[in-house]
Amino acid sequence: MSKAKNVLSVLDRADFGSGASRKMRREGKIPGILYGRGKKATPFVLVENEWKKIVQHGNVHLVELKSEKGEPVNALVKDVQFDYLSGKTLHIDFLEVKMDELITTLIDVLGHGTPIGITQGGVLEQLIHKLEVKCLPKDIPENIEVEISGIELDKAIVVKDLKLPAGVTAVPTPESIVFHVIRLRIEEEPVAAEAVEGAVVEGAEGAVEPEIIGAKGKKLEEGEVEEGAAAAPGKEKAAKEPAGKDKEKEKKK
Repeated sequence: MSKAKNVLSVLDRADFGSGASRKMRREGKIPGILYGRGKKATPFVLVENEWKKIVQHGNVHLVELKSEKGEPVNALVKDVQFDYLSGKTLHIDFLEVKMDELITTLIDVLGHGTPIGITQGGVLEQLIHKLEVKCLPKDIPENIEVEISGIELDKAIVVKDLKLPAGVTAVPTPESIVFHVIRLRIEEEPVAAEAVEGAVVEGAEGAVEPEIIGAKGKKLEEGEVEEGAAAAPGKEKAAKEPAGKDKEKEKKK
């Protein structure tokens, strides 16, 4: 459970603006702000090394902000801005809480193990990475660990299956899926277009050659020339030879 054991010293902030913020970070400080119900937001400055010591042990939810001018304040870490290139913390938002009042917050959900369903050809999907819970500040868990090795193909772990610490309740509906193993979708290859009905495939066994039809619709036999059409050169010469022989006979007479 998270308790108000993480103490951060806060310093008054006098300078504002992006230029002032960059200067603070170069000096090893982090700009921050505290929100509270019915209170004006209070900007301040944190010592970077103190923050690093806290976060290196895991997720941080509840802290105690200690100022030289006032009483310590229990606060929830609401938002942390990072520089994704350098990893440095740029700004932190806190929300003041009362230790005897229920709050809602988001907790990381961590899965452990390899589901049986993966060996059955499935794929693991996690639908809820951060679970919204309701509890007292002192009961906030660092994270929620889930054993997922028993998930079979087409099976799931839902919110009601989670083992939450005492005093912690989940906000989503009990049937909301947290993890499940689903089947891979394999797209079928497109079927090749069927051959056009009646088309002749060259070299195909049993292929039927097309009939030759004359201009008048008359079916022509092999070697027959349509009337009025030019004959093939070889056949035209053969057709003229008999006429020449008849003329020679007439001269002899």
